[in-house]
Amino acid sequence: MEDNQNEIFPVVDEDGRVVGSATRGECHSGSMLLHPVVHLHVFNRAGELYLQKRPAWKDIQPGKWDTAVGGHIDYGETPEDALQREVREELGITNFTPEFVAKYVFESSRERELVYVHRCTYDGPLQPSASELDGGRFWTLQEIHDAMGKGILTPNFESEFKRCFDNGMKNKYALFFDIDGTLVSFRTHEIPSSTIQALTQAKANGSRVYIATGRPPVIITNLDAIRHLVDGYITTNGALCYVGDELVCCQPIPKEDVMTCVADAQTNGYSLIVVGRKDVAVLDPTGDVDRIFRQMLAVKEFNRAAPLDIVLQQDVLQMTPFFSPDYEKQLLARLPNCVSGRWHPEFTDITANGADKGKGILAMARHEGFDPSHTIAFGDGGNDTSMILQAGIGIAMGNAIDALKQHADYVTTSVDDDGILNALRHFNVID
Repeated sequence: MEDNQNEIFPVVDEDGRVVGSATRGECHSGSMLLHPVVHLHVFNRAGELYLQKRPAWKDIQPGKWDTAVGGHIDYGETPEDALQREVREELGITNFTPEFVAKYVFESSRERELVYVHRCTYDGPLQPSASELDGGRFWTLQEIHDAMGKGILTPNFESEFKRCFDNGMKNKYALFFDIDGTLVSFRTHEIPSSTIQALTQAKANGSRVYIATGRPPVIITNLDAIRHLVDGYITTNGALCYVGDELVCCQPIPKEDVMTCVADAQTNGYSLIVVGRKDVAVLDPTGDVDRIFRQMLAVKEFNRAAPLDIVLQQDVLQMTPFFSPDYEKQLLARLPNCVSGRWHPEFTDITANGADKGKGILAMARHEGFDPSHTIAFGDGGNDTSMILQAGIGIAMGNAIDALKQHADYVTTSVDDDGILNALRHFNVID
């Protein structure tokens, strides 16, 4: 098989405006006629990049590994239509969301192309065209770096990879971090210096940093070292999300479920934190709140001034009862509009159905205008499961519970062993 040398291509200027036409043979003969092409870089959720192998009969760079999808724009065709056609023909993909990355001019000794670069995150089935390709596979970014300059990859792929994915563009993720056990060590109650270093570099490279915590805003008191880096907050397990003074989402618990839980705590004598939109009330007959929040979690401030009846007049965003997992199941059966997320063996967080950290990522993506698939989430507890599943890449800390690790795309080292730094390096978010 060989390419049709008489196929007609559009000739364009550097803005993409059509100024003429020429055959494939003319465009590839060293004439330097600028003609447009589309490229799609296909990443999976693990951050690996799919490369196709060019068949031996290709007139340009035969037998070398190249961008997942690449093809010429036909005369009279738009870049968007050409991309859909090429992806369908070469990989059999019809359901994907392309993200425009860049447009640039590529020159070699044989041709001059105006390249429209796109990327997507895709974990579905791939069906490489037997007539167009000589197969393909996902490569780790380290494998790609190791193959550079050795005649394994096409020169235009190497150039494009360095241009678009080695100069910081690949590093621009929306990063979501749980606090306790993820950003902050349970052992030292501080953010490790390596984590501060990693987040500072990620921000400098263009990434966004978001907090995703079960804590209500009033007790987010342990982030002073990185507060200037934070772009927004998912708090109370997704029930309240905000950027600066701007509300992103608020999902209160139905009043009947609030009253059921409060009455149960008062009847059975367990401690309960009730988080309102403005204030927090604490019922602590057992002393568990003092013992855990002040001593184990090192909460510096906790506004207990609000009486319960004042908080109950507000929208209640979260309730935190201190009881066993077995009793948690019993109570949830009586709270039909609620879900729970346990990140500590002695208590759980109860929020409204539909309020979780994963939904918080989606709400933040809509508000901030980023692609939800181009996100990385870090967590260690059960209440992090939804965001580990929702994020483009879900990362469990080495100290995470086993159930969370089973859902993660990647397990890093522990919070006390530079876990965040190591993971961001692994996925080339930072150097």
